[in-house]
Amino acid sequence: MILKYLDEPTKCSSKKKGGWTRSAISLAIAACLGCISPMSFAADDDEDVLSMSLEDLLNMDVVSATRSESKLSESPVPISVITDKDIADSGLDTIPDILGMLPEIDVLKVGRGQQEVSIRGKGINFNRRLLVMIDGRTEYNDLFGVTLWNTFPISVDDISRIEVVRGPASALFGANAYSGVINIITKKPDADKTKNKIRIHAGEQGHNYASIAINGGAENAQFRVSAGQTNWDADNANVAFPGFNRIPTTSNFTSDDSSLETVKRISGQGIFKLTSNDNLRLSTGYSDGDLALLSQPGLPRANWELRTSNIQADYVHNWEKSSFQINTYYNDFLYHTQLVPTTAEVISLPGGSTDGRFFFPTIDGDHEFVGEVSTYDISFQFVGSVSEDKLKYVLGGEYRYVENNGGLVLNENKFIDSIFGNFVYKFADDKWQAGLGLRADDDSITGVDFGYTASLTFFMNDTDNIRATARHAFRAPSLFELFSQVDLNVPNKNQRVNFRGNANVDIEGIDSYDITWTKQFSPKLQGNVELFYEEYTDIIGNPDSGLLDDVVLDSSTNTFTTTTSFQNLGNADNKGIQLSMVWLPTDKLKLTAAYRYLKPKDLNAIPGETFFSPQNKFNFNLNWQLNNELKVVSDIRYVDKTNSGEFTSGNISPTGGNFTRDNQTDYTTVNLAIHYSPTTVKGMKLYLVADNLLNNTHVEYYEFDTVLNAVGEEFGREIWGGISWSF
Repeated sequence: MILKYLDEPTKCSSKKKGGWTRSAISLAIAACLGCISPMSFAADDDEDVLSMSLEDLLNMDVVSATRSESKLSESPVPISVITDKDIADSGLDTIPDILGMLPEIDVLKVGRGQQEVSIRGKGINFNRRLLVMIDGRTEYNDLFGVTLWNTFPISVDDISRIEVVRGPASALFGANAYSGVINIITKKPDADKTKNKIRIHAGEQGHNYASIAINGGAENAQFRVSAGQTNWDADNANVAFPGFNRIPTTSNFTSDDSSLETVKRISGQGIFKLTSNDNLRLSTGYSDGDLALLSQPGLPRANWELRTSNIQADYVHNWEKSSFQINTYYNDFLYHTQLVPTTAEVISLPGGSTDGRFFFPTIDGDHEFVGEVSTYDISFQFVGSVSEDKLKYVLGGEYRYVENNGGLVLNENKFIDSIFGNFVYKFADDKWQAGLGLRADDDSITGVDFGYTASLTFFMNDTDNIRATARHAFRAPSLFELFSQVDLNVPNKNQRVNFRGNANVDIEGIDSYDITWTKQFSPKLQGNVELFYEEYTDIIGNPDSGLLDDVVLDSSTNTFTTTTSFQNLGNADNKGIQLSMVWLPTDKLKLTAAYRYLKPKDLNAIPGETFFSPQNKFNFNLNWQLNNELKVVSDIRYVDKTNSGEFTSGNISPTGGNFTRDNQTDYTTVNLAIHYSPTTVKGMKLYLVADNLLNNTHVEYYEFDTVLNAVGEEFGREIWGGISWSF
């Protein structure tokens, strides 16, 4: 796959030429090398990106660095890019799996249909500290404060590129751009350049994927429509873990079609050229599916019926050296869930007291949580330059209204007013560049908060530079953290737990300091070094292990009731280093290697959270175009466990140990994709993907449970194959 770091953007591809020029022995060698690492360098049929210089690739345009188009090499903040060619070559079908190819990204697979993504080691179940957008429209869920990756209305084949801001970005995008921003840019409709495409694959344990995209239109009006479906599991999939049960996490007591994790999606967009200076883009999307969320691994849980829809409009008016832009959208999120089984269902099951299901949280009666949250957003900005393009600026404002109805949070709404500005100035014969970004958010619940970015870059020459960045960002508590009211029972234990939101909880803050050095050692070799230090303040704790407000004993039923709420539980910090290298030894081979080291302090002393912060993470990628028909793409990822020194206090079990950490191990996965393009059918590719080729079975998410001793869902090798056809 093609991975580009802020300072190592390398777009790889290969032009078709020649015929079958390698022997079967060469193919075997390629497959073995593929086990060492994956990378993709595919390109359009008429473009040989591998022949492009690294200098040319540094001039790639991105939008997430300043909210307007800028060169990747001149970004005032650290940023990485994954292209559509990387995605296609990987053979993967979920955005989290694709993001895991970047060293700064941590992916935590909780279940087959639930993956969590974090940046720089702040991974938790239901991660609330990352802002995710599609074409500038937020996919961050304002109700729960999380990103539900598998509910997106787009397929991975709809993506043109993914831009990842490494570290805080509230100066650009406001609240919740806490640990970084993932901005997904979709493919634009262009009947002349963008091809129609069909992609289908199927594999083990019910895993299947299908997508189709059609483009069309005339000179002044272009459109694109796409549709797809993904299924992540089979209804009889087992879970392997040391505990009492062997119940699939994707089923609630029964194995049938209703227990499957499946999402269907459709999206469309049109681009209209109104005048020579005016352009309008309209887009819409819809997804519908069933997913297992809020998991306790190995125990039965009720599925969530989820539906999302959106409408978005972008208008741009251009002048000679400036433009005025308006972006407005509407998001709707509807959910329906039993949340967890009822007490009657649990106690009626056979198995007796040795069955772990008796300790599973339940609710009273046949209660269903049905809720809907709608988001209305409009933003405008002026983009321009002065002083012979020495000073570039973005000035604008945004209004956001979040309307919640029923469900887990009853009828609580909020609105946010924002103003922002971003400035980049070049001086001293363009050898130096200074950047400054400021934003103020006025939240109707938490009040006024500020984010800033300040940077200074020294360009040693056309390819080498060093940049220092200081940033402050904040995260506003979600509606669930502020106003939730959920009551759960623990059958046969005479225990009841009341979860309550806390309307007085304060915002979380983060201060970050980065130094990034980029060096091009030769026209084919580039390296990048990044040092970072982050300070976290007022971290909000999860009520699963939060502070106890009170404990009440009902003597008539001998039942204990405990009440927990979200709290600001403490401060922490984190420092680390990230090294990366890209090497193009030939016009048919690309290698990328990256290493990240983390050293958090007190992060896991916070009693209300359990963070997964791999001390060491290593990514190695390879993309080898053997000839015009055969390509091998491979990826190896090593994920270390969190340093044990992080757990001298906090999250301690009654037996004196830390259950979650006692069961955590490091793991290595080797992924391999083989692509075959028959010369007889233009645009067709056959591919075979082996995810976790060496079958290194491991558990990524561990649940604290002293009774069940359950650690989570185990994942091993998975193989799928399919076909893609561009026409």
